[in-house]
Amino acid sequence: MSENVIFLGIDIGSTKVAAILAKPKIYNNHIMLEVVGLGSARNEGVYRGIINNPVKTKEAIRQALEIAAKKAERPDLLNYPLTATVNVSGTHLETLSETGSVTCKSASVKGEDVGVLFEDMQQTYDSDSNQIIHLLPLKFAVGEQHEIDDPVGHIGLKLSGDFKIITAKKTALYQIKDSLQKANIQVDNEDGFAASPLASGLAVLTEDHKNLGVVLVDIGGGTTDIAIYHEGLLRHTVVLPFGGNHITNDIREGCHLTQESAEEAKTTLSETNPNACSLNTLLVVPTADGIPPIEIVARNIVLIARARLREIAALVFAEVKKAGYEHKLRAGIVLTGGTAKINGIDSIFREVTGMYVQIGKPQNLERTNGPLHDALMNEPAFATALGLAWSSIKPLDKRVIKKSKQEKEQEKKKPGDFGADLELKTLKSRM
Repeated sequence: MSENVIFLGIDIGSTKVAAILAKPKIYNNHIMLEVVGLGSARNEGVYRGIINNPVKTKEAIRQALEIAAKKAERPDLLNYPLTATVNVSGTHLETLSETGSVTCKSASVKGEDVGVLFEDMQQTYDSDSNQIIHLLPLKFAVGEQHEIDDPVGHIGLKLSGDFKIITAKKTALYQIKDSLQKANIQVDNEDGFAASPLASGLAVLTEDHKNLGVVLVDIGGGTTDIAIYHEGLLRHTVVLPFGGNHITNDIREGCHLTQESAEEAKTTLSETNPNACSLNTLLVVPTADGIPPIEIVARNIVLIARARLREIAALVFAEVKKAGYEHKLRAGIVLTGGTAKINGIDSIFREVTGMYVQIGKPQNLERTNGPLHDALMNEPAFATALGLAWSSIKPLDKRVIKKSKQEKEQEKKKPGDFGADLELKTLKSRM
């Protein structure tokens, strides 16, 4: 892997677009990520994860990329068509648990057989309205042998596999591609999309988190994205239609503020425990041009924000129980997303769920650029964009190796070959 290649991750959110330019750094077979550029721009073209105004979204994408290129001291990047990995969010995302099987061509399982199984699953569960964006294996079976991580080499004629399949609406993916293309950015239709919670997990979760069992909770502006891992594998994902914007709206309505003033009141919260707020503590909030700022009792803002955060925490915990992983996630909850910046949010989640809670911190970041490194370490809102940059370097499942475009083209030319995009290999972790 070349250390000169720059990868682009773009997080299209309900309140902002974030762009990260990064390249891999390898030290003694250990891969680090060096972020060379970071940009963010306000986005008014997305509602609850779905693009409803491609023009505004395109403008936000371009602004974020221009800022990132400037920080990377690579303004020339703006003159060429770029390829990015982009997030997918919204309640249209669906997670399926499915099983498939194929007959092997010989008495033992070969990589080609696994590729045929993947291809068969891909063709079976793609539809006119939905596209598979993630096809992740859980366990395999060969003949009467079950619970196999890597089936290659096992003796048997029948190969079966359990999969987690994540699909997205094709109309939503089209809107994403259209907005990116308007900004002179391409996205690979097969490998260029990543579900937001899985991308965030690449940035902030370790293998220990996943092995012990963890629920990643990415609280964005319009949605809360959840991914549950147990014994190293993805077990459940869901998108809740609630996020930081709902806290802002609650404050706006409860305190009779403008949207901008309510957002400022939310982001300046220094406490989410009402018992720690004196009734004499006032928050001075600007209103509009020509109108004097108003004073609000800080405790009222705290009570409003706390109520909505408790509701979101309760919904997350309900998903954990629904998936059957209550008392099984020893690594607890990892919070990311812009709303995770609210002081005391971890205490609220701990109080509601009874689980261990922490704010996610990026893993394996190279500290070449101190200010950029520090900004990312202390800003959970960039976890998804960071994970999207990572996704071009490390796979969601280390057993699955995606073949290069050249390898795909060569296989398609072979007569009688299925040209599968994936094969299963046992790898030593480099992370």
